[in-house]
Amino acid sequence: MKFFNNHAEDLTRLELPSSDFNKVRKLLHDYCGIYIQEGKEALVKARMLKRIRHLKLRGFKEYLDFMDSDESGAEFLALVDVLTTNKTSFFRESQHFEFLREEVLPNTRQRDLKWWSAGCSSGEEPVSCAITWLEEQPDYGSGSLKILATDIAQSMLQIGKSGIYAAEKLHGIPGFVVNKYFSKLPETPPSYRLDPAVRKMISYARLNLKESWPMKGPFHVIMCRNVMIYFNRQTQEELVSRFHRLLEPGGYLFLGHSESMQGNSSRFRNIRPAVYQKIR
Repeated sequence: MKFFNNHAEDLTRLELPSSDFNKVRKLLHDYCGIYIQEGKEALVKARMLKRIRHLKLRGFKEYLDFMDSDESGAEFLALVDVLTTNKTSFFRESQHFEFLREEVLPNTRQRDLKWWSAGCSSGEEPVSCAITWLEEQPDYGSGSLKILATDIAQSMLQIGKSGIYAAEKLHGIPGFVVNKYFSKLPETPPSYRLDPAVRKMISYARLNLKESWPMKGPFHVIMCRNVMIYFNRQTQEELVSRFHRLLEPGGYLFLGHSESMQGNSSRFRNIRPAVYQKIR
């Protein structure tokens, strides 16, 4: 045990060479469009060290050589997983869910809907969408909702598919919602399983937003919140154009509150902070 503790301490003292930092930045940008800015060496170092420790390697060069020699590509995808940011929570940016409830859903009586959560992380966003829709059904009648939930991080998708969340993830959700849509599991530490009625509304799939998209629209709602901040302006504009093509006329695109439309404003109407409606 002492050897591994010393090994871990030695790794933290390693410096990430600028050539290795730039190599990783380029690999990630070329693969999925995510742009790591200068000055993020500490973040990249910390996340690469997770993989180095997992593989019991001795440093950055040995790790990158290992990744380059892995013909399966599995280690590169594992690196993508740890480098991508997966901060999320249920009903995050709650004003968006209030807008869905008060403005969007009242105009969808009897309709079968398709929504897309692009960059869904571990599933909190699509689950929040599904619960919002279910809570309004007594008022708005029949119809159905299918949600496509995509992300590049396979490890996050596995959590979403399992429908099992640690108890702390549910903090802030009203108690009646937790009791209605989650069941506590007999485990330590405590965790909760999402109700099957919600889970069956959501289809999870791995998707690199920079590559071709196999799904077909039209979608009534697309959420791509707090994702585009990791892309450069050109990639952001390309993504918004592709979202536009998959939205139905009058459909809604939700971005994060720190994100903007970037060059596509003539085809969308900004109706709420970070909420856009397709106009043509």
